[in-house]
Amino acid sequence: MNNLLTVLCALAMVLAAGVSYGDPAVHLELCYATSVNMPESEYGPENVFDNDTTTCWATMPGAAPDEGLYFSFEEPVDIRSIIVSTVPGSDEFEEIEYYQLYINGIEGADWHSGGSPVWIDSPVKTVFIRIDHTVTMEWGGDGMNYTGDLPVGISEVVLLVTDDEGNGVPLRIMPVREVGGTVEASSSLEPVEAYCTDFLFDSRPAFGWADGNVDDSGPGESLTFHFDQPQRIEKIKIWNGYHRSESHYIQNERIKAFSIGSSGEDSPVYRLEDSMEPHVITLETPLEGRSLTLDVLDVYESGVYRDLVVSELRFFDGEEWFVIDSGGSDARKLAVLQWARGNPAGSFIDKQLCLNHSSEEEWDWYSQTLVIRSNGSFVLWKTHEDSDGEEKVYADGNWQILGDDALRIFGRLQRVGRYGMDPYDPYAGSWPDQGQDVERMTIFSDTLHFEEGRVSSARGLFEDFTF
Repeated sequence: MNNLLTVLCALAMVLAAGVSYGDPAVHLELCYATSVNMPESEYGPENVFDNDTTTCWATMPGAAPDEGLYFSFEEPVDIRSIIVSTVPGSDEFEEIEYYQLYINGIEGADWHSGGSPVWIDSPVKTVFIRIDHTVTMEWGGDGMNYTGDLPVGISEVVLLVTDDEGNGVPLRIMPVREVGGTVEASSSLEPVEAYCTDFLFDSRPAFGWADGNVDDSGPGESLTFHFDQPQRIEKIKIWNGYHRSESHYIQNERIKAFSIGSSGEDSPVYRLEDSMEPHVITLETPLEGRSLTLDVLDVYESGVYRDLVVSELRFFDGEEWFVIDSGGSDARKLAVLQWARGNPAGSFIDKQLCLNHSSEEEWDWYSQTLVIRSNGSFVLWKTHEDSDGEEKVYADGNWQILGDDALRIFGRLQRVGRYGMDPYDPYAGSWPDQGQDVERMTIFSDTLHFEEGRVSSARGLFEDFTF
């Protein structure tokens, strides 16, 4: 009871107006949300760490179940407990009833959104908070369990650590700083919406920029960064290659050598090891100004694709890491929503589709959900339980428009049988101790056909959704 009172008192201090976090403090390495309301500058995931309950991360209208918030640290942090404060129900927000935690990618239990602390007591590298259920949605139905048009939101996420006296104190979390600017690529792979330069700074290593010269190797490609205000850069961090999975990494080209500096000037050459670990490069001489160019000089070739991919980039100014925010995400979502309004896709974009069935004669239960998001991503979950055990399938990635009645999804598919209690880690991120099993992670693509009230898979990836 004393521990609980200590945690609750600490939370009250954190959330009280005018009370700021102190030490300890830690910078985030990655932070993203699967769905963000527009304008993203107002509803981004960084709001959950700003010690201000009047701001929040919010989903797109109508998006709730299967959406979530992800963040990770450079090194694991010993976390005592986590407190998630959700936005109450109102005329503007649907209320979250239950959420699910994934700590270091391992699926945890559902938790009620009452704000009580969830005890962790372990080193934490990654956290994913997945929305499971809202107050008004149905349980276990088919079609759309949540049919409302309101977003859901999380106002604050507080992590408690143990101080020298053994008390639980709030950890001050510093998101990655954003600066205004744009990125110009020598080429980008089609569809550009799936491989654009904005993905270099979106905190999602599963998404990235890919060069557009499919018949030529990567040397000669370049990325030019334009900043709205002059910047000083002492280091860069690169998630080299395609980090969607180890198979994606191996089957696409990666940078081996590059130069970076002001356009038209001779710049030092830097080399990267062929590894999925983030590479930190200390520049020989700090760069200052409003523009710089990264030129690709050599690549690690692939025997499958000749696409050069870079998943993430960061700049270090001597005090903190920062990224470029071009503001292009809202424009891409608006274009998708405008397309969807003219065809049946408008009824399911940003909505969770559901299907469940079971056998009354024997223990056999099947469930599947699908979300096609306006930000160009998707997620599919499937669970099959019977007397022999449980199997789960998780798939995510990009999608592109094929017409007014079809779209293509492509990405990674992870299949896990729980017969041997294998760890299920779709949200573990990319870090040394993960030990990804590539035999259960595959690259896939599928064509989805849709009409009014129905979505089907050309390859039989899932049973038809009707709604």
